[in-house]
Amino acid sequence: MPRFILSRAASAGIDPIRLARAAGMPSWLLADTEARVPSEYFLRLWELLEREAGDPDTTLRVVAGYRVGEFGLVDYLVSTADTLGAGLAVAGPYVGTATTNYRFEAGAVTDAEAAFELYTINGEGRGRELGAQAVLGVLIARIRQMTGRPIDPLRVAFRQPAPRTRHGFADFFGTARIDFGAPVDEIAFRPDDFELPQVTADPMLARVLLRHAANMPPPPPRTTEWPDRVADVLAVLQDRDSEPALDQAARRLFTSPRTLQRRLAESGTTWRLEVDRARKRHLELLDAEPGRLPRGVDHVDVG
Repeated sequence: MPRFILSRAASAGIDPIRLARAAGMPSWLLADTEARVPSEYFLRLWELLEREAGDPDTTLRVVAGYRVGEFGLVDYLVSTADTLGAGLAVAGPYVGTATTNYRFEAGAVTDAEAAFELYTINGEGRGRELGAQAVLGVLIARIRQMTGRPIDPLRVAFRQPAPRTRHGFADFFGTARIDFGAPVDEIAFRPDDFELPQVTADPMLARVLLRHAANMPPPPPRTTEWPDRVADVLAVLQDRDSEPALDQAARRLFTSPRTLQRRLAESGTTWRLEVDRARKRHLELLDAEPGRLPRGVDHVDVG
């Protein structure tokens, strides 16, 4: 992913070597095309590229030029499947070949929509915001290329604050239903979209790639003991404090804040990520309370 950004910077006339050095990337990472690049560089590069370009929509403009295949094996696993749904399903176990900093999890599923929630493992600030734009943007660009159709999501939600103008987001995603300041980064599609055939389907190549992928070391499993224990504690703290404190949770779990953070990292998550999930669960429970008005509605006129 950092190399994807640097290649686009070069196309825009921005010196990629200078950009990489400004992000703190060591020179050997630029020479070794097989090495894993820490996620901090990926997020920092988005920030620097936005600053150099002087355009708040830089990230969306960059990912609009993405082409299937640029992210290697996972791209081809997705694109060679028969249908869009089959492609997205097979990608899940192997998304770690492209990035280990993001997780897609199933959100709400109804007859009208199927949602996916995007979680950032490491990263805060503007870099995290731009990273979420990039990941959801690549997803849409990939879907449109694989189906050969101008598919637009039903809605998109971002944790980031609302920008001065939403035109760039609306133009790229093809929907006016874009929320900001949301509890989680999220995107929703029509369930029927997953039945669409892919113009990139190649059953023979798909079988070869799946055999190859099956022989690769799997991504580390996400253990659930500590995330589940933290979720239980946050369910209590969320009712008392809109922003639960790490030290409060650590005391309830009879451990130190540093140890708790380490245990969560070993489980493939972070304190910030678990707080975001807890906030979303809390809001959903509030909305589900009988007789409770929807969020943002203070009263109902009855005559």
